[in-house]
Amino acid sequence: MWRAYANPCRTVIFTFAPFADWVICWKNTMAKATTSIRRQLIFMVATVLILINAVALWSTHIYANRAAKESYDRLLYGSALQMAENITLLDSKVFIDLPVSAFETLALSTSDRAFYAIMNGQYQVLTGYKDLPNIPFPQLLLQSKEKEKFQPIYYEADYRHERVRFVALGKRLLEADNVNDVFIIVGQTLGARDVAAAEMSQMVLQFVTLFFFITLLLLLFVIWRVLQPLQAIKQAITERSPQELSPLEANVPSEIAPLLKSINYFMAQLDTTLSRLKRFTAEAAHQIRTPLAGLNSQAQNALDETDETLRQKQLQHILESSDVLSNTVNQLLNRATLTHRFQSHPFSPVSLDQLTKETCRELVVWALQQGVEMEYVGEVQATINGDEFALKQMLQNIIENAIKYSPKGGVVEVELMADSKKPAASWVLQIRDQGVGVPDQDKEHIFEYFYRSPDNFASGTGIGLSIAKEVAEHHNARFHLKDNQPNGLIVEVIFPQHSEAHL
Repeated sequence: MWRAYANPCRTVIFTFAPFADWVICWKNTMAKATTSIRRQLIFMVATVLILINAVALWSTHIYANRAAKESYDRLLYGSALQMAENITLLDSKVFIDLPVSAFETLALSTSDRAFYAIMNGQYQVLTGYKDLPNIPFPQLLLQSKEKEKFQPIYYEADYRHERVRFVALGKRLLEADNVNDVFIIVGQTLGARDVAAAEMSQMVLQFVTLFFFITLLLLLFVIWRVLQPLQAIKQAITERSPQELSPLEANVPSEIAPLLKSINYFMAQLDTTLSRLKRFTAEAAHQIRTPLAGLNSQAQNALDETDETLRQKQLQHILESSDVLSNTVNQLLNRATLTHRFQSHPFSPVSLDQLTKETCRELVVWALQQGVEMEYVGEVQATINGDEFALKQMLQNIIENAIKYSPKGGVVEVELMADSKKPAASWVLQIRDQGVGVPDQDKEHIFEYFYRSPDNFASGTGIGLSIAKEVAEHHNARFHLKDNQPNGLIVEVIFPQHSEAHL
C-alpha cells in the first residue's frame, strides 16, 4: 500500500522538490495526527507560528538591508557634499580644496575602502581615481542641461575585485558670465553595511526565536486548558461502572455542550434498550421455560401411562407443545436477525405489491390446509425504500395471524391501495379476516411482546405482531386496527410513498 502511494509522489518531488517535500511531510504528519485533536492543534499552531516568523524574518532581512543602505548612503552623500562645498571657480579655473572631514566621514567604517573622483564638465578627471567604473554620464548630462539643482545618483559596480557603492553628485560653478559644471563621484565598499544588516537581522532572529518558543509554550498551555473539559468527560465515563447509565453532569463550555448532550442522549437510549432487553429476556425465558416444563411433565406422564389410547393423546400434546416451543424460538431468532439488520442493512427500492403477492402465494397452501381461503385484491404498483427481508417477515406474521384466527370456511382478504386523501400520499395495505376479532380494550396491547388476550384460546407465541410493529416503525409506517363487518378484524399498515429509515 505504501509503496504504491509513494511512487507518484516521487515524480512530483522530482519536479517541484522544495514544495513537494513540505507537502508530503505535512500530509504524513496530519495522517498521524488524526487520532489526536491535541496533536492536530499543536501541529497547526506550530505551522502558523513558523510561517509568521518566517515572514517576519524575511521582512526584517529586507528592512535591515534597506536601513543599512540608507544609513551608509547618507555617509556617502555627506562626504560628496563636503567635497562639493570646497570646489570653487576663479578666473575660469576650478580650484579644489578637499576637506579632511570628508574622508573622516568615510573612515568611520575601518573595514571599508573609499574611492573618489572629481571631473569637470567635459568629464575630465581633475583629481582622484581615473578608472572608476559605470559613471552615470547620461543622467548627469541630463541634469546639467535642465539647469536644475543636481540630485545624487546612487549605483553599484565592481571595482578592483570588490563590490562598491557609488554616489554621483553635480555642482554648477558660477563666475560673472562664466558657468561651469563639476561632478563628484564617491564610492565605498559594502563590507560595513553588510555587517550592519547582518547584525540587525541577527538581533531580530534572536528576538523572533525567543518569541516563537514563548508563544508556543503559552499556546500549548492554552490547548491543554481548552481540552480539559474533554478530559473531564473522558474521566467521568471511564470511572463509571458498566451498569451506571445516568446522565453525565459536567461544567463544560458551550461548544462542548452539544457533545455532552449527545452522550447523555445515547446513554438514555442505551438504558432504555437494555431495560427492554432485560424485560424481553425475562419474558422469553418464561415463555420457553413453561413449554419445556410442560413437555417434561407430559413426557413423564406418557412414560407412566399404561393405556395406549391415553398415551397417544399425551404424545399428541407433546407434539403440539413442541410446535409451540419451536415457533417461539424461531420468532425470537427472527427478532434478533431483524434487530441486527435494522442497524446495519441499508434500504433499497422494494416492490411492495410484488412482495405481498409472493407472500400470499407462499401461505395459500397452509391457509387451505386450515380450511381458509385467501384472496389478493388490487392492481396498484407500489415501490418503497425498505428492507425486503424485514418487510416479508412483517407480512408473513400479519397474514399468518389472520389465517390462524379465521374460522373454517372463512376468507382472508389482502388488499394494497393508494390513498391520496391523507395529509401525505400513502400506500395502505389491508388484511381482513372473518374471525372473532379483537376487543377494543385489547387492541392497544396486542403489539406488546408475549401479550395474550384472556379471551384468546388459540395457540401462539405472542411475538409475531410485536415484530411486525417494529418492522413497520423502522419503515416509518404505522398500524391501524378496526373491526370488520359483520365480524373479524381489519389490520391496516400505512406506508408513506417516499419512506426512509427510521433511525
